[in-house]
Parts: sequence; C-alpha cells; structure tokens
Amino acid sequence: MYMKDKYALGDSKGEIMRLSLQASFFEPMAETALLAGGLRPGSKCLDVGCGAGHVTRLMGKIVGRTGRAVGIDLSERYVDYCNQVNTRGNTRFVKGNIISDDLGLDGSFDVVYSRFMFVHLNDKRRALDSMVRLAKKGGTIIIQELDHAPDSWLSHPTTGSFEVLRRCYTRIVKEMGGDPLAGRKLYKLFMDASLDANVDCTSPCIRMGRGPYNVLGWRLAESLKPKILSLGLMNAREYSCLLRDLKDMANDRNSFATYARVFTVTGTKK
Repeated sequence: MYMKDKYALGDSKGEIMRLSLQASFFEPMAETALLAGGLRPGSKCLDVGCGAGHVTRLMGKIVGRTGRAVGIDLSERYVDYCNQVNTRGNTRFVKGNIISDDLGLDGSFDVVYSRFMFVHLNDKRRALDSMVRLAKKGGTIIIQELDHAPDSWLSHPTTGSFEVLRRCYTRIVKEMGGDPLAGRKLYKLFMDASLDANVDCTSPCIRMGRGPYNVLGWRLAESLKPKILSLGLMNAREYSCLLRDLKDMANDRNSFATYARVFTVTGTKK
C-alpha cells in the first residue's frame, strides 16, 4: 500500500460534492500545469489518485479522440462513481495501487500526473518511483501538492476557527500516516530521482460572501467531522461551534481566506 490508511476525508457523498467544487476552483491551475508539461491531442496520460475523476476528465478533453486518459485510485467507491459519470470514450477509470499492483502499463504514458495525493502518503519516494516507471522515456511527471504550513491558512479579518480547522486537518493527516508539509519536499524528491525538474508555488485566495467557493472551508470541516470526533480533537458541542463560525466567515463579504500553498513540480524522465 502507498497509503497507511484510506483517504483522510473519506468517500462520502458530501466529500464527493466538496471535491467537485474544489476541482472547479483548481482546474485552471491544473490545466496550466498539464499544458506546460506537454499534454496535447493524441497524448496518453495517467491521473494517479484520481478521486472523483475531475482532472482525469480534463485530461481526456485535452488529449481528444486520438488520445487516452486513465484515472487510478485505491477507492472502489470513487472508481465506481467516476465510471458512472464518465461520458468520454477516450477516458477510463481503474481501481489499483501503482506500487503493489502489476498494471501492465509500465512505460505507457506521455504524462503521469497526481494532485493532492502525496500529502496523504507515508512513502512518497516509492510512489514517485512508480510514477516514473509508468511514464515513457522522455515523458513528464507532474505533481501538484499542498503544504499546510501554519502561516499559509490566513483569514482576514482573522477568524480563529479557520486556524483550528487547519490544526485539526494536519493532526488527522499525521495520524493516518501522511505529511501536511509534503508540498515543499517534492522538488528534492524529484532531484533525488534524477529527474530534470522545475518547481513553482502559489497561494490560492478565496473571497468570502460570494459563491461558490466560499463554502469550501465548512465543507472541509463536514468531511473531517467523523475523524475529529473519533480522535477526540473536539466534542460534539465544540465541533458545532467550529462549523457555525466557518459558515459565518463564508457569508462575510468583507472577508477573504488563503488556503494551503500549492507546489507544482514537473520532471522529465531521462
């Protein structure tokens, strides 16, 4: 397994809805990275840890009818969902583990991509090595990952509950074997793997009081609720106060929030 346990945020219907909203917010960033990494009509590409499949479908749109896009994920529920909503003949989704499963796809892809997966991994080097193995010679490996540094989640005017949510999330990620600071560590990982790598970083900013992305904070809290309560990070009353405060922030038109930094690392297989 390349994850100690399943995805920290689960695979509930509510989490799939949150992922859809998050994917829409980050789609321009993903498209820019994919195009800069050489994805084009006719390419064969793989989305590792595809989740609800939004980036995979974006890839399928870019590569067109002559290309091929594959999404892979450990969660059977996510893969089933992706196959149910998929309408592209050049796109398919499979359940699998890129480290332990023999997928029969080594050296098959022009672009191998992953987004927001490495923060949940306990063996990032093995996962990257597997992505490199799946790429063609001269192919591109692209990873976009979050870095949940204490100063990266910023709200103004300051809402204390936003920092509480960050601390809860990072604690849960650590409990499940992940690394909340994975984003900053990717570039060295690429260099250690002898990849010709580039790195970029951005800090997403969301205006409150304006839909649809202002709800991402409290929707994240809802997805984390089972873990928050089961790990004893809060009791039910404290969690209710957290959720109320986050919803109040989401409705405040005078407020904004920055989310975790996003690192984009791109490397070429020699």
